Amino acid sequence: MRRLFSLLIGLTLILSGVQPVSAKSALTPVDLGTLGGNFSSAFDLNNSLQIVGFSQTASGAMHAFLWQAGAMTDLDSGAAGAFSRANAINRQGQIVGIRETASGEFHAVLWDADAVTDLGTLGGAESNAFDINDKGQVVGYSQDASGNFRAFLWEADEMLDLGTLGGCCSVANGLNRQGQVVGFSTTEAGETHPFLWEDGVMLDLGTLGGGGSGANAINSRAQVVGQSTTEDGLVHAFLWEAGVMTDLGTLGGPFSSALSLNRQGQVVGVSDGHAFLWQAGQLSALEGLGGFFSRANSINDRGQVVGQSALASGESRATLWR
Repeated sequence: MRRLFSLLIGLTLILSGVQPVSAKSALTPVDLGTLGGNFSSAFDLNNSLQIVGFSQTASGAMHAFLWQAGAMTDLDSGAAGAFSRANAINRQGQIVGIRETASGEFHAVLWDADAVTDLGTLGGAESNAFDINDKGQVVGYSQDASGNFRAFLWEADEMLDLGTLGGCCSVANGLNRQGQVVGFSTTEAGETHPFLWEDGVMLDLGTLGGGGSGANAINSRAQVVGQSTTEDGLVHAFLWEAGVMTDLGTLGGPFSSALSLNRQGQVVGVSDGHAFLWQAGQLSALEGLGGFFSRANSINDRGQVVGQSALASGESRATLWR
């Protein structure tokens, strides 16, 4: 359940179709391969070019991977369940994500060297970890005892419920080195808004004029990116800074979502079926691997980007742009 907005993303792409683009980035795409199956996707990377994501194996299972020095390693070759996904990696090489347990539940996990730690839940059956900073703090969501999804911050073996903006549910998608957390939450009015959580206080970041939005990432300068419905009902990527939310536009169609940014304020995401890079006020498409779809999920401080791109055959591959 990474980002409830993923459903909205899929529906928007189906309704709008993939749009042609003119502005192209100079970054070159590299196919990172798979664990033996037909599908892979990369979700995060660090400045040492360690990349994490998940891939189909030769047996058809979906497993978390670590890619480094040209090789993709299965992080769950001996796992009890058939599914795992690595969502984020920090400077030290610690990795977080989600893993199926022997009983068939899905729990947030931390891979650290050869050890795998189940981070538990807030009392419910499911949890998922979406980001980890260099201090080892982890954020994500967990079901509570009532079955509601709640944003959490995990550190020192304790999982803290971060609360909501007045509604039932919340999800934490990212955090920075200072421990500031971003995500989205339902409000008392039943809308979905992005939040910035710091020192026990959850701040509503607002929208681009519509009724729903969500934050996906935050950098060390407290710049926040995500997507929001606009006043006319479209969904656009945004950059929030010091109380101001800026519409980053699209690649020509009705949809965009900003998924990550680095210390320099470079932003990546997806717009109208294409991975994009935004910098210095310019939105440009990243060249794909020859297929109809691409998506940029993360960018490091060196300007290297990872995500997913379709081949001409229709298969999807974890992709590095550099």
